[in-house]
Amino acid sequence: MRSTHYYNFMKSLNKILFQFIFLLNNILMSQNSFDKEAFCTKINSNFKLSSLQSTLTEEQEKIDITYYKIEFEIDMETEQINGSVIVNGSVGINEPDTIELDFADGMIVDSIHFMGEVIAFNHENSMLKIPAPASIPGGYDFSFKIFYYGSPIATGFGSFNFDTHNNIDHVWTLSEPYGARTWWPCKDDPSDKADSVDIIITLPSEQIVVSNGILVEELDLGDGRKRYHWSERYPICTYLVSVTTYPYTVWYDEYIGLNGDTLPLEYYVYPDHYDLVYDNYLLTNDMMEVFAQKFGEYPFMGEKYGHVEFGRGGGMEHQTITSMGGYSQWLIAHELGHQWWGDLITCSSFHHIWLNEGFARFSEALWDEAYLGNEAYKEYWQNHTYYGPGTIYVENPETAGQIFNGNLTYNKAGWTVHMLRGVMGDSLFFTTLKSYANNDSLAYASATTGDFQSVCEDISNLDLNDFFQQWIYGEYYPKYSLSWQLNDLDELIVTIQQNQTWQYFHMPIELKVILSSEELFFTIDNQYQYQEYNLGVMNSIPLAIQLDPDGWILKEVEYLNSGNILPDIKNILVYPSYPNPFNPQTAFKYFVPVDLGEIQSSVRIFNLQGKLVKQINNGLVKPGLNQIEWNASGQSTGTYFIQLEANNQLFTQKIQLLK
Repeated sequence: MRSTHYYNFMKSLNKILFQFIFLLNNILMSQNSFDKEAFCTKINSNFKLSSLQSTLTEEQEKIDITYYKIEFEIDMETEQINGSVIVNGSVGINEPDTIELDFADGMIVDSIHFMGEVIAFNHENSMLKIPAPASIPGGYDFSFKIFYYGSPIATGFGSFNFDTHNNIDHVWTLSEPYGARTWWPCKDDPSDKADSVDIIITLPSEQIVVSNGILVEELDLGDGRKRYHWSERYPICTYLVSVTTYPYTVWYDEYIGLNGDTLPLEYYVYPDHYDLVYDNYLLTNDMMEVFAQKFGEYPFMGEKYGHVEFGRGGGMEHQTITSMGGYSQWLIAHELGHQWWGDLITCSSFHHIWLNEGFARFSEALWDEAYLGNEAYKEYWQNHTYYGPGTIYVENPETAGQIFNGNLTYNKAGWTVHMLRGVMGDSLFFTTLKSYANNDSLAYASATTGDFQSVCEDISNLDLNDFFQQWIYGEYYPKYSLSWQLNDLDELIVTIQQNQTWQYFHMPIELKVILSSEELFFTIDNQYQYQEYNLGVMNSIPLAIQLDPDGWILKEVEYLNSGNILPDIKNILVYPSYPNPFNPQTAFKYFVPVDLGEIQSSVRIFNLQGKLVKQINNGLVKPGLNQIEWNASGQSTGTYFIQLEANNQLFTQKIQLLK
């Protein structure tokens, strides 16, 4: 048995390591230009530890875990846990030589019991190996009880933490992606969900324990300790199992489901945060109604939903009880969305983490649309663009930074869900999401990108192979240029060219043709470098043509000069800036009608805070097409506004500088 000095040394080392990781993560988080509270707590953690890598073995693939009973006592003073885990499972025809469970080397296994007998085991390299029972043709069920103790090592995003809030003891867990093994023995892989889990925790009586599912029992042991028994009866993967303790202030609400069933909403908050979080927490009920209508009913109606505050920024979508380190509406919507996309259906491996995080990002925008309107929805996506390299599919999920990349796993993945909505249309898209959530093979289980694509194609009868290949497995985005002319028959000929070199995107594109008396809309199929489209006879010269006017495609667009054809209009016409986003230069064009003659004009550029950063006094400008260029080399990444003042009118456009 190891000495007390050894445990004290390891405990100090663990604290130093965790503090370093936490500091590093906060530094990285602070560099993100978006609202940090809108992000899961997992984004931009770039450290690499063994607990961030899958260790699924050939032997583990032969077993199916059906049940865990996790029972331990928490010693706040020594920062240790001591207890047991019952592991039930089954073996099919392909039988393993050993039953292998993930369990960190720093934890100590006292003994393992099988059918009332103590049996041999091997515990090394963070793997607990138990000799398999005698071979039984056709497979068999098994049940082991593992007794263990120790000080969990804080790895990954924390895993198991002895913390404080206002100098009061506070325990919390966050086990994604592979941190469950640091505090309980398990098959720690998202591809295998236990059918149910019981979590039984004993600790000082002033603490409240919060966990998954329903509280079965809260028992005062009469000696200064309490025992809490939580029971999760829906299938759950290991990283979604949660234990959080603190002397919380508790309050409740109630969600009424689509068919009239009721669900308790439970909120466990730091007493000093009650007034801070209350108003936004109340919106959870409204969000649930919105998401239930769009995704299908909340998937854990037989239990609860709620929030529990914990000692880390952001949030974590623990099943039925989200751990919250913030209270923004985006954060609440994001984590609630995960109850469908991440908890009900979990990515089968972290190669496919976009199925969790991209859909949760989409849930934020969907809430903006419901709460603030369609313009807020479109604005959301313009504020969450990513035009850089990398694939949404995580090719090497070995570090938190690779798995939870803020630009790819969250922003571009969210954009991809948004674009899929544009390709399919609302009716088919939301019907597909409901079908996905209720799929017999995927609901309460796990999925790959291919599984989701199959559901989309089955429901829509669309061939979406190009879409998924180019957006999930390919890089970057399309850069379009558009030009047009009227032929001798007054037919409008539109030419679209893809100017990028990395791949050509196959997308349906909406075109908006603005005439003097009406607006016409056309949807064209575009997939090649250069394509020409005849949109038919026009009754007048178009004033403008817009490509993807509602922003359904992550793209850049350049509108080319249309030869000698100039719009026959009476008012000033402003064209979209190009490129936008830009680095470091963009051009701003506007057309002055002949009837106005020479006019005075000036251009001002403001940053997001309303500060004037550039003023360009053009003086007198002539009728026709005019262009202003701005080089933003001295400016920082962010959103800016170009304001044109001409003929006693103001015209404003938003542009985005990305360095």
